[in-house]
Amino acid sequence: MNNVLIIGNLSYNINIFLDSYPIENQIYNIVKKTKSIGNNISIVLSKYDLNVYYFSSIGDDIEGKEIINYLHSNKINTDYINITNNTKTNRKFIIRNTKNNSKTILSERVTNKYELYRDINFIPNIIYSEKYDYNLLKKLKDKFNTVKVITSLNEFTNDALNICSLSDYIIIPLKYAQMLSNEKLDIRDKKTIISLYIKTKKLFSGKILIYIEDVGTLYEHNNIVSIIPKLGDKNKINSSSYDIYVSTFIYSICKNFELDKAIKLSTISKFLSDNNKQNLNIKEVIDIYEKNN
Repeated sequence: MNNVLIIGNLSYNINIFLDSYPIENQIYNIVKKTKSIGNNISIVLSKYDLNVYYFSSIGDDIEGKEIINYLHSNKINTDYINITNNTKTNRKFIIRNTKNNSKTILSERVTNKYELYRDINFIPNIIYSEKYDYNLLKKLKDKFNTVKVITSLNEFTNDALNICSLSDYIIIPLKYAQMLSNEKLDIRDKKTIISLYIKTKKLFSGKILIYIEDVGTLYEHNNIVSIIPKLGDKNKINSSSYDIYVSTFIYSICKNFELDKAIKLSTISKFLSDNNKQNLNIKEVIDIYEKNN
């Protein structure tokens, strides 16, 4: 079986598209507005033909119901999503700059309880944690002692770092690796590349990947620190390509691929996303990999 349990924050997103970043005391006419549901990674994984289960918390409101219906339409199991009374579903207002593809997020975060109200009746192969709840993850890892835990470090907090300490694989964006290692990366200087990686690695027991968006992935293979380079134009980056990269990595580890292959597949999927490939097909990604390796 290929079961993935995602522990995360679900939100109801309102996307507002402008051709520049807002300036104070100005009136902007909104020409385009869309809604979307977080989390992108769960949606991608469901299209990769994995059994995806989501654990989160939402409010008993219209937005919460829309989220549940959307997840169901993508064949994501919602049995472990807590629907809480007297609270609202998290909402995000995302201002998207159509000129440079940047985005600014205004988050209306509601504190909902993340408690398992029922026993998990399946055995997860992978737990992907983006909700930083140490006690919850520790309880799950103790119960399912063969499960592999993957997380991506998306904030520099003690809670996030504690989750990383429980993880078998940790994806760390460059800015956080530099903060952890106190090392400024100079991609032209091999010494700083190795020093950055070694100092960051010492902090965790799991395998680490340092994600450098415009360069590639820094990792260790056969005791050698290496970089699997980004494919294509380094300046061509799609705003959703990181989620695609992480999703493909989760899929690869679930399929027990070697780390080197997992990163290469993730790199290929990121390339396709950066080049606006719609409806990414994991079989296409694997086919590209096999033709070039």
